[in-house]
Amino acid sequence: MLIASWFDRVREWDVAGFHLIAINLQNGFFDSLMPFITDKWNFTAPLALLSLYLILFRPRRDLLLATSAVAVVLLADGTTQIFKDLVQRIRPCHVFQQVQLLQGAVCTDSFSFPSNHASNTFALAAFISYNYPRLAIPSFLAAGLVGYSRIYLSVHYPTDVLAGAAWGMLLGFTVAMAARRLMRFSQVDELTRTDATKESLVSHTKPSQ
Repeated sequence: MLIASWFDRVREWDVAGFHLIAINLQNGFFDSLMPFITDKWNFTAPLALLSLYLILFRPRRDLLLATSAVAVVLLADGTTQIFKDLVQRIRPCHVFQQVQLLQGAVCTDSFSFPSNHASNTFALAAFISYNYPRLAIPSFLAAGLVGYSRIYLSVHYPTDVLAGAAWGMLLGFTVAMAARRLMRFSQVDELTRTDATKESLVSHTKPSQ
């Protein structure tokens, strides 16, 4: 009984938070900004240029990290979709008739909980902040804006975004730690091979007594 009451309270807070952000806090500036932020294709070109820069000009370590970052986003997106299909929560834009979608917002037929956008961006933010601590604040601010945009555009409840963010951060930090350990092992193995090569060269060039 207590658990059911607790879930009812959370649901009430969730709906109230949705109405606050998606309806009461609407303004002209965010009406223009949020559709741009929520559209992942707006960031394709900058990310492609960044990837090209890493491939051509950065050390091998940064290239490995970039590859791992792509992997963590794909992992977050795929696993979040599994959770969506299990929970099958209807998006709020299909539930509340008073909601008016802004231009650029799309109310798809896919399920709502948890948010793929939040999961993906927070996974990437966690991964970046672990490897580049100076980028932690801007990374999480960007992820937070993406998550907020999903509520503002009436396609997610606050708990959808919070759950996606939590799952994304868990994956992001886990993959970051695994990638760091893998790189350490790779460096140790490379150093071992280098030392063995040096010893072999020394033994072959050493004059006989």
